[in-house]
Amino acid sequence: MRSISRILLLTSWLFTSTAFSQISNEKIMGAAGKIAHDYFRVSPFNKDFSTFVSRLMNDPSLLQSTILRKTDTSLFFLEGIYSTHKPFFFRPEKVKVILSERETEADSLNPAQPFFLYQLVGFAPNGNEGKTDVQDEYEKLVRQYKRDFDMNQPRELKDGDTLTGEIRDFYFENVSFPVITLAWSSNSKNGNVLAITIRFLVYDNRAFLPIATYGF
Repeated sequence: MRSISRILLLTSWLFTSTAFSQISNEKIMGAAGKIAHDYFRVSPFNKDFSTFVSRLMNDPSLLQSTILRKTDTSLFFLEGIYSTHKPFFFRPEKVKVILSERETEADSLNPAQPFFLYQLVGFAPNGNEGKTDVQDEYEKLVRQYKRDFDMNQPRELKDGDTLTGEIRDFYFENVSFPVITLAWSSNSKNGNVLAITIRFLVYDNRAFLPIATYGF
């Protein structure tokens, strides 16, 4: 499935040791950590990143996996289908997990910066019932987590006048990109799909989200 949303990235960020930054960091990591804990089989936020990747790669319930290790010319990528992990209210036909390393675009002042997309995708059965399942689950997720974030931005997906899905990015005021994206869609190509995407960076072998003092 194509990456869920356009990512907003800042050209530089600063870290402070003020009480405001500490409180904000706890709020941000708490919200991301809650979603990772509630829906993903392995969370990146409560352990070293290398341990997280190892557990994900070696998870016995992960089937049909594709793993591309990082090299001088390519970034890390993992994709697989869970055999037993089904955290949604509806009964999915399959649940896919993706961990994909990406890079920001470099410019004359800033080199490319690596970051990770961690995505869980549930596929409901075809037909109107499956469409209702993913749409209802999406709306439950929005209600459940929207209070944990400072703002959110929805975008409808349409085929002509017909609503075929929605993408919603969740932001904190002092973080430069949407920490979480929720989405549902229903079309002939991908079927009935629900997706949860978490974005984070890795520093000193830990997943984290920067507290930014300024951005775009």
